[in-house]
Amino acid sequence: MTKSLVWGTALIILLGAAVLAGGASQPSSTPVAKVAARDPELARCQALGEAGGQDLRCRAAWASARARFFGGAAS
Repeated sequence: MTKSLVWGTALIILLGAAVLAGGASQPSSTPVAKVAARDPELARCQALGEAGGQDLRCRAAWASARARFFGGAAS
């Protein structure tokens, strides 16, 4: 009885570790591709990085995206 309990516990731990390790190997670059396909101006601004904060076209694109998301008027 005790041996089967130990083996069962070990098996559950190993399976849990395998599931957690498998989830970490998925690519994280898919959101960038989705932004590029949906709005090329936002993708351009994202590629600018920190300089996008001073670009007037980027500010307008972000205001428009916020208005679409939140349902308000673009500012």
